[in-house]
This record gives sequence, C-alpha cells and structure tokens, in this order.
Amino acid sequence: MKHNEQVHHDAATLAKASRRQRMLMIARRTKQSGELSMIEAGAVMAGAALLALAVYAGGKYVLDLIHSSQFKSEAQMFHTGILNATQNDADFSAETLQVLAQNHAFDSAGSRVSTDKSTIKGLFNGTLSTSVGTLVTANDSLILTYPVTATICSLSVAALTTVYTQVSVNGTIVASPTLPFSASTAATSCASAGATASLQLYTTRT
Repeated sequence: MKHNEQVHHDAATLAKASRRQRMLMIARRTKQSGELSMIEAGAVMAGAALLALAVYAGGKYVLDLIHSSQFKSEAQMFHTGILNATQNDADFSAETLQVLAQNHAFDSAGSRVSTDKSTIKGLFNGTLSTSVGTLVTANDSLILTYPVTATICSLSVAALTTVYTQVSVNGTIVASPTLPFSASTAATSCASAGATASLQLYTTRT
C-alpha cells in the first residue's frame, strides 16, 4: 500500500516538474520571439498612459515651445534670405516684399508665399509686410513686420535680438545697437496689444 502511494506521489511530482519545465520553455520562446508577457505589456501600457497624461497636462506649453522654435527658425532664415537677396544693393531703398520674394528671400515659408509673390502669410496666419527704415543713414535698414501671438512673442523675442540689428514690439524698441535688451520691457511690450503682437525686425548690413 505504502509502495503504491509512493509511486503515485513520485508520478505527481514528475508531472508537476514536467509542466513547470514546459511553461519555462514557452516563456523562453515567447521572450526570444520578441513578444511581451502580460506583466511587461501592462508596464508598457502604464508608461504610455503616464506619458500621455504628462503631455495633456502641459499640452499648451509644449505646443507654445514648439511653435516658438519654428518661428525663431523661420525668422532667422528670413534674415539670411534678405541679406542674400540684397547683397548687391547700395541700400534698401528699392526693396519691396514682392521683389524680395522674387529673389527668394522668403523661400522657407513655402506655400505661404502667394503665387505672384505679392503676399506672405506668417506661421500664425498673419500677413507679413516690409518697409525701408533708417537707423543711422537713410534707407540703411529693411524692416520685416511679423504678427505673432503674445505668448510666442515672449518666448522668442530675446533670441531674435541676437539676429536682427533692432527689434521692436508693438512699436516699442526692445533692443537696438544703443539699447540693450530688457526682458522686462519685452514682456510688457509683447502683452501690450492683447492676444497678438507685432514684431518689427530690422535687417542692416552692419
């Protein structure tokens, strides 16, 4: 009797060990095939959910940072484009937005430049304009007026003062060759017209 019980016990033990071995082999094959276990899949899903929550919570700020980066990049390319398009001019007196566009100063705007080159839309759907200005001598500067949101203005204006000779916001000079940049003045100026701000970006040859 005891012998039979021992035989049954040993058989059960061997069967349990065999099942465990099969489960381990299946787990190894699953791991090698690149599939995720339920625990690993759950961890991935939880991580994705946390990431989505973080983006949602800071969504507007993240988007503002992205748009600010896009705007700064475009403004810098416009500056280079203007200089390239006018490199043989004695001054800027003969320049118009259309002439500059025809000479590829604003190619980085892509399809936002009209077919006849007469109008250009900014990144925030405002219409860009240019005019000729004087900082030291007559017609020594080309002024690009670019409408943006007040938030993008605040996030971008400091960087633009390192590219353009002079920068004004809603008619207030925030940086020039004789006026160091003031973050306080810039913040006040960017918010002075409500939700939008008009940047005047001066390009010169010096």
